[in-house]
Formats: sequence, structure tokens, C-alpha cells
Amino acid sequence: MRRLIILGSSRAHGRSAALVDALFEACMHDYPEDAAAVLSVAALSISGCLGCDACRATTEIELPDEDDPLYPCARARKSRTSAHRCIMHDDMDRVRLELDAANELIVVTPVYFASVPSQLKALLDRLQPYFWTNLRTRKKRPCTLHLVGEGKDPWGYDGAVRCVQSALSCAGFEVVSLMDWVGKLSSEGEILADADEYVLVESDEDESNEDGE
Repeated sequence: MRRLIILGSSRAHGRSAALVDALFEACMHDYPEDAAAVLSVAALSISGCLGCDACRATTEIELPDEDDPLYPCARARKSRTSAHRCIMHDDMDRVRLELDAANELIVVTPVYFASVPSQLKALLDRLQPYFWTNLRTRKKRPCTLHLVGEGKDPWGYDGAVRCVQSALSCAGFEVVSLMDWVGKLSSEGEILADADEYVLVESDEDESNEDGE
């Protein structure tokens, strides 16, 4: 079982980063035999999607070795995720490897103008190659979305939720639950109150048993 945590904040040491640290420690404590990784968009160089549609063409590449921790999980392996690649080669290559290997995804992001930061939006837009695979038609892997903010935006955060749901669906993930931390973290990342949890989809399958992963 491999969990991937994506930190969608442009700030490397803000509220969202503090929450990611706590979530990572919780994963290590609660699931000591499982693997976990963190990707921070603040530390990644990801260009925006050009909309060139070049990723529609298939360009088969060699997969990681089976003993590589980034060997694709069974669901991604059986799809055509390795056959559709972006013509731009930047840190998105690493992101795709991590996504393909993950059985479960956690996304932590602040809310910027009712949506997500531009750095995270660039990552989400660059998931376009997955649209041409059959991964989006298969049973989805679970994702938990954590939203962070001060809570002063009258427009709320529905745009952020829909943006993440739409893009991740193409990559084979489904946002099954939403953790609302808006107004519940101090500027230093201290937890002031428990998050409000909203179940968006009932998950009925245990990915940890998938092909023994």
C-alpha cells in the first residue's frame, strides 16, 4: 500500500505545510508497514498545459522495475498511462510516476479566490494525458481532499472542490471525502478546532489488497 500526499500551497512553510507534516506523521504511525510520499508544488517546477493535444498520441515507454517503489499500482498498470506522455519534460514526470504508484491520494491545499493556487492548478491541468487512457473509466482509487484557509471569502470553496475532482478523475482517483479546515488552523499551522468532514462518495473497495500491493 502506497499513499501520496500532495501539498498544493505555494508556501513551503504555511498552514497547509504544517497540516501535511501532521498527516504524514499520522500515516507513518497508523500504517507503519505502508509507504508514504509527499510532493510539494512549492518545490516543483511544472509549466502550464499548452493545450497542444500532443499527449493524445501513444509513445510507449519503459516502466520502472517491479522492485522500484514507483512501479505502477495494478489499476494504473493495466491501463495505458505509460503510453500517453506530455511533450514537456519537467517535474510533472515525477508527479506522474508517484500518481501511478499510489493506491491512495491525499491533497492538501489552501483556497485561493474560491479555487486552488496557480501552482496546483498547473499540476492538475497537466493531468491531461490521462484523459486519453482508459484509467478514467476504471474503478477509482480514493482521494481525501483537505482545504485550508482563513474563511473570509464569501464565495466559499466549491470551485476548489470541483477543480480537484474533475482533474483527478482522469488520473484514476475519486475524492471520497472532504476535510474542511477553513478557519481552523492558526497562521503558524496550529490546529484550533477539528475539521468538518464531508463524505462525498462511499468507498466500497480496499485498494491495499490490490495485487498484493
